[in-house]
Amino acid sequence: MIEDCFHVSSLIAVDLLLHLQDHIDRLRDDVNFVIEYPYVDRVYRDSYYGYFSTKMTVYPRDCIRLSLFEGILDPDEFREKLDREVLQKRYLGFIVLRPTVPNIVGRSLISPFALKSHDFLCISSTCPATAAAVKVIAEGFPHSSQDGETISCAETSIWSIMEYFSSKYFNYKPVLPSIIIETLRDSSNQRQLPSGGLNIYDMAFALKKFGFGTKIYAIAQFGEVVFKRLLSCYLESGIPILAALDNRGTGGNIGHAVLIVGRNYVTATQIDNLPVTIEENLAISNELRYRNIQLFDNDDVNKEYVIIDDNFPPYQLAHLSSPAHYYNDIEWGKCKITSFVSPLYPKVYLDAFEAKLHIKLLFLKVGFLIPNGTELFIRVFLASSRSYKDYLAKEAALQNDIRDFILDTPMPKFIWVGEYSNKSLMKQEKANGLIILGATEPDLANYKALVFAGYGDRCYYPDADTKELVEILLPLNEFSIYSSNLKHY
Repeated sequence: MIEDCFHVSSLIAVDLLLHLQDHIDRLRDDVNFVIEYPYVDRVYRDSYYGYFSTKMTVYPRDCIRLSLFEGILDPDEFREKLDREVLQKRYLGFIVLRPTVPNIVGRSLISPFALKSHDFLCISSTCPATAAAVKVIAEGFPHSSQDGETISCAETSIWSIMEYFSSKYFNYKPVLPSIIIETLRDSSNQRQLPSGGLNIYDMAFALKKFGFGTKIYAIAQFGEVVFKRLLSCYLESGIPILAALDNRGTGGNIGHAVLIVGRNYVTATQIDNLPVTIEENLAISNELRYRNIQLFDNDDVNKEYVIIDDNFPPYQLAHLSSPAHYYNDIEWGKCKITSFVSPLYPKVYLDAFEAKLHIKLLFLKVGFLIPNGTELFIRVFLASSRSYKDYLAKEAALQNDIRDFILDTPMPKFIWVGEYSNKSLMKQEKANGLIILGATEPDLANYKALVFAGYGDRCYYPDADTKELVEILLPLNEFSIYSSNLKHY
């Protein structure tokens, strides 16, 4: 079929199938395909009319689409015996094959449930699709290989981010390759086609033009420990991280962009083995030492991260210490993440670095009766106030009066949440302390950003007029941690 549709020799078609085999081998044995041709793919057609159609070599306009389903398929299921609900439950996404030899894997959205191994959490989006003319909804994280000419790793990463956010928020729109090229035209000092790739500042600029309040974090600026914590914190917030990979620090010449979209499940053993946090802020470290408090940071857990790499099938797993180990190449093995871009909602003025510092300082200074020698485990993340209040409304373990008070408290669109616990409680996915900050308030003086703080038998909130702390003598109780930012698979 590839030979006929893409107008290539049988030898090339076999070679392309071997390349595609890497994607298929990761799928469960019970996954079957609906194969459709001709298929008009909007992303490839954009590249085709803007670039490939102008070349001397003749490129076909149409693509092949593979729709993935669980179990054996009966053609009648798509017609007279149609049961849409059952068909949707069995639908596991799609892969588009485009005639850009040798990089034929185009726009794809595969559910992690389609994989033989999907023991991880990640962010995901949905996309309306069809299979044999029947409407279905695909769910997963958007993925595509680079075609080598109109889109490089940088453009595919930007495209994936926009596909993800446009499916979740009405104020973002999907972008095509030509839009990315046009957006960067005036800021670039060289031609865009064929693509020579983008640096971290170009990628951040493009995302800023598409409506994000982008923040760039470099390991050289923050140091390795804080840098890894910030990356982990944003990921726990359900934000896809655009990471720059390179081996130039060891004399190499590799530069690459990947997306980090999830992580493995944190085990009880990983929590038990977590060392006491090293705090560079003197006020925090002195307070911890003076009161003999052991603080453990969830962002210090040595996790495996879920990576979207356009050179490989989606959902690769790697530690930050060896983020490109799956290449099985010595030079790629030397690559490190040197910087990353966090695509934030433009009105999130309080970033992760300042939010984490403030949440730690507030907890130690606000007036909670924390006994000397206490073990604390902290988890910090960004959430939409709407999603967080929805979680609170269903969290029966919280003291009723406190829960109702938080639900009735006005909040900005996004909030920073600090959950305090200890190792024993965290292994049960529970917490017993809570701090909420408004993410739209960068001025941290006089409790301006504070929404609510609670621990033990007392809670605090700032007076609306004076911003002085008001104390409530009510027990917070243990409660389940918030887990809606990353989806369980």
